[in-house]
Amino acid sequence: MRIDKAVEIISNKNIVGDYFELKIKAGEITQHCNPGQFFMITAPGVFLRRPISIHSIEGSNICFLYKVIGQGTRSLSEMQKGQLEILGALGNGYLRENREERAVASSPIVSKFPFLPSPTREVEERDAKRGEGKAEVLSLSAPFFPVLIAGGTGIASLYFLSQRLSQKGILYYGAKNKKDLLCLSKFKKLGWKVVIATEDGSAGKKGFITPLLEKDLQKMPPVYIYVCGPMPMIDTVIKIAKQYNLKGCASLEEKMACAVGNCQGCAVKIDGQNKMVCKDGPVFDFDSNGFFSQVAQKDKTAMTTQGAQKRQKQKNRNL
Repeated sequence: MRIDKAVEIISNKNIVGDYFELKIKAGEITQHCNPGQFFMITAPGVFLRRPISIHSIEGSNICFLYKVIGQGTRSLSEMQKGQLEILGALGNGYLRENREERAVASSPIVSKFPFLPSPTREVEERDAKRGEGKAEVLSLSAPFFPVLIAGGTGIASLYFLSQRLSQKGILYYGAKNKKDLLCLSKFKKLGWKVVIATEDGSAGKKGFITPLLEKDLQKMPPVYIYVCGPMPMIDTVIKIAKQYNLKGCASLEEKMACAVGNCQGCAVKIDGQNKMVCKDGPVFDFDSNGFFSQVAQKDKTAMTTQGAQKRQKQKNRNL
């Protein structure tokens, strides 16, 4: 289901630094939104809508977490009331029928590895009462455990995913500094273990988050990986997954124009095939063969000449 209409702004708060949380009245579309999907949102004074992933669903309301980067997001951050145009929900998300996340860790697996989190009674009762993730509840019959890896604003869509997964796991979260770390208390409240790293060492371990992930994987049961963040981080995670014979999926971040696959401005080459991040993604599977490691190279041959020209024009507008 997809809508293209004006919706009412409930709030648009500056949570820290250049980060804002926008909440809108969306109506019944919230019943059809999946983690990893996004909306195209109109910003005053700019021509193209901005793609922003779903951060959370609260009843009939949708929350978006975004960072002010250019003219479009700055204009959006200045809207405190009134209406804005949205198009969505768009793209393919993290949860699909044929994915390995249908098999995540069972209780015996978790109890065998005590350093892994398990749902608290409070969290289980809350989820049961709210019916959270009812359509997305995952099987606990096979030995897979969910591991989320976030870099920067990649945390936005992964929080919605953490709400929908029935099995709580571990979040590995990397950022430049402690001011860029968001939603930590939210994840902990849901029952997730959180491991953080910052490039300047202002919070958690100093450096990148991927070495911490690789070190912990040596003592973990089989896991299923969900990753969202900068392309170099995603590329490293895929290489680690290949080393440990793990499967997972990654949400790619790309600038978009049409968001339905027509302009080809967000094209990438994956496993030798041309894919549109907006239509075929933004979430793509990878397996132990690292089958879309090519995507990190940003192969421009995936685009037509017209698509490449539109992409360059879009970049020049400082979106």
